Amino acid sequence: MRFGWCIFPIFALAGCASQPVIAPNGVVSNNPCIDAVLAEIALPGQVTAISSYSHDPDSASAPLAWSAKLPAIGTGAEELLLARPKLVLTGNLAASGANAVLARAGVKTVAIGVAPTIAEDIQQIRTIAAALGRVDAGEALISDIHKSLPDTQISGSPMSAIIWQNGGFVAGKGTLQDELLARHGFRNASAQYGLSAWSVLPLETLVRNPPQVIFMPTAARGADVHALDARQKLLRHLGNRTQIVDFPDSLLFCGGPTIMEVSAILTRTRNSIQRAIP
Repeated sequence: MRFGWCIFPIFALAGCASQPVIAPNGVVSNNPCIDAVLAEIALPGQVTAISSYSHDPDSASAPLAWSAKLPAIGTGAEELLLARPKLVLTGNLAASGANAVLARAGVKTVAIGVAPTIAEDIQQIRTIAAALGRVDAGEALISDIHKSLPDTQISGSPMSAIIWQNGGFVAGKGTLQDELLARHGFRNASAQYGLSAWSVLPLETLVRNPPQVIFMPTAARGADVHALDARQKLLRHLGNRTQIVDFPDSLLFCGGPTIMEVSAILTRTRNSIQRAIP
């Protein structure tokens, strides 16, 4: 459930009594990927608002139990200013106009983009940790991420695979997910379909020329259930040619702690396929 936001505090008692109050002089994030890092490294009470996406099980990268304790906030400049934060952590593509307004108002803002590599993602964690004064906690998270990745080159020929999400969305070459596939002994099949970094792959094209592994959501809620059921029925005729592995949508777009979850899925899949080979 997403928390609402009361634009006019003067009417708080009349119209927003049930809404969580954003404490002033705290750290505010309106980016779900940043929220996931904050959940791991921030001190209790240090974060006073997070992205509304982090309250939605289908889009949250941060633990829902952590997110539920914090009010949500959007990307608009007025909304952010009313929260009276001492620091705003945001995506540099999502609200550049708002970021400029915050800067003119004297609010410190740190903008984090979409990291295309593991190395850049690690640097972003360090940037967030430094802004919070939590350098040691940031390094501890980075250490855990490194431990989750294979420390040696995967032997054998790479297995063709694709991360294929709702709507046919695919992470192609030049993305963090592409590097993660390669690190775990997979070859991103997006290139064989002529796809760029972020593209849409139609189901019909995928079925005509499937890879060895398709990482995709295998559970959905509400209206998505019908679309997912139809997709899975069409994919079933692939039989033993392709292995379908559960990969929630929420793992596609973020790095940070999400890398550890993705690494665990890729490692299990690679190991299970290798054990099945005579």
